Amino acid sequence: MGIAKILVVGAIQGKLKKAFEKISKLQAKQNFDLALIIGDVFGSTSDNDATADLSALLGGQINIPLATYYTTGSSPFPDPVQQKLEADEDVCPNLFFLGRKGTFTTTEGVKIVNLGGNLIQNEAQTAEAIGKCDSRYLDNDARGLHGANSAHILLTNEWPKNINHGSQIRLPEELKSQSSSQSVSNLCEALKPWYHFSSSPESLWEREPFEHVLEYHSLDQPSVTRFKSLPSVASPTKEWMTAFSLDTSRPPSTVGPPTKSPFQASSPSRKRPADEGNYQRYDRGGRHQGRHNKRARGNRFDSSDCFMCLNKSDFKTHMVVSIGEESMVTTQRGPLSTMSTFPQLSSSGHAMIIPHYHAADELAHGKRSVEEVANEFKEMNKFRMALSKMVGSKSQGQLGTVCWEVRRNGIRHHHWSLIACHADKIKNGLVEAAFKVAREQHGYPALENCDPESQLPSDSDYFRVWTWVSNPVEMADQTNGDATDDQNVGTSTSMFFPLSEDLKFNIWFGREVMAGLLKLEDRVNWMHALLRKDGSEQTAEEEDAEGLKRDFEDFDFAMK
Repeated sequence: MGIAKILVVGAIQGKLKKAFEKISKLQAKQNFDLALIIGDVFGSTSDNDATADLSALLGGQINIPLATYYTTGSSPFPDPVQQKLEADEDVCPNLFFLGRKGTFTTTEGVKIVNLGGNLIQNEAQTAEAIGKCDSRYLDNDARGLHGANSAHILLTNEWPKNINHGSQIRLPEELKSQSSSQSVSNLCEALKPWYHFSSSPESLWEREPFEHVLEYHSLDQPSVTRFKSLPSVASPTKEWMTAFSLDTSRPPSTVGPPTKSPFQASSPSRKRPADEGNYQRYDRGGRHQGRHNKRARGNRFDSSDCFMCLNKSDFKTHMVVSIGEESMVTTQRGPLSTMSTFPQLSSSGHAMIIPHYHAADELAHGKRSVEEVANEFKEMNKFRMALSKMVGSKSQGQLGTVCWEVRRNGIRHHHWSLIACHADKIKNGLVEAAFKVAREQHGYPALENCDPESQLPSDSDYFRVWTWVSNPVEMADQTNGDATDDQNVGTSTSMFFPLSEDLKFNIWFGREVMAGLLKLEDRVNWMHALLRKDGSEQTAEEEDAEGLKRDFEDFDFAMK
């Protein structure tokens, strides 16, 4: 039994340089144990860029930063790749072919079953033998994998047929003709994997976890599967990677009750639907095998208790807006503002800027270098300014932003919270006054001015707030493209007060102040402010995130 941090990557389709540069940057921060690629890795031989990238890969000019595993996709391998694989050679260091179909168990017991390629629809007309590198499979190939009996992770190029049945998650228009197979459905039903990843190059789609039907006399709790299909590296959604931790000792938890199996209607009559209920499950994650394994590292901070961790198995990836080298931007779960608070924006207007690095990691492993901490602050501040410019541009100067941070020993994951605010409240000093009055009412230390572009001492505890506001002329220039990327648009200010070790501090202080300013006092507790649409939290959260992505696209330096 063991725990692994796993990175799953969508179809690369020949964009090897772009994909592995991004993976390398993420690996430097997250230190994953292995990566799995779904779908086509290599591009068409008629694509000059893909051919150049493949030559660079074979020539050792593209670095694969961690053990990375792949299977067959929808397209045949290029000849140079096929020749190496048929000679039982690896294409390059750290890139390992799992085969067209098979099972793969890591040293910690993470069991992976893979079935690559597309189903041959008319087997009777197929005269040639199916090779080890073929991008096709027979129904018998899928049936043969039933003997694995179980899997922590199932990897398939094709979707299982009917996977969207019973789901409340909208299927994107471009995926309604997605290739699917009853053979894959039967395999998923037989193995009951904890995770099932598939490929959909045009777009991302993830359904709610679903529970499998039980045998009549089974005393077990139903197994639950999480299905997620990743887009390609070239997809405009930019969500072609996902990460999680897997603990082989216990299945991951679900936030809400799982749905019924999408395959239930076609299940054999010897099975019946499981009793409905909210089964409590547990969370975490595995590593990888044999000759490619690294030495186990010492125990690290248990991040399963931190809802903001990218590697947490139930991390809400649909809320991620942008991923940088040091940090990421997400929407806020249970935002203070609603989708109608700021009609100038396509989102709720409440976002988070979250560093990749855990506060508790620093406690466990010692302080980082001054340069590392400075780089983190610099990027987070750059995100703050980019989000602020976006808000100002979309509102033509009618809105500014307020951003706050609580840095205190014991907080597992430091982050910044940023929300839009009416510009006149900032210009007229109402925001500054509200924070000063509230801190006095709570008996907190006096607020001191500080440089908004400079970080405070990283070893100190404090509450900090920034404001940003612009004027309509500046925003007109920005909207019309007359402002340069490096131009300082708008005016930022910042204040802070120290948090002594014995000071009793309300962690929701910043949110409470802004709730009063925006007349949203009933939404101070984020758990009472969860967004819902058609009865679904996730649908509403996806709408919020997609709206912010659209607004932020032209300002997002990290995803360009």
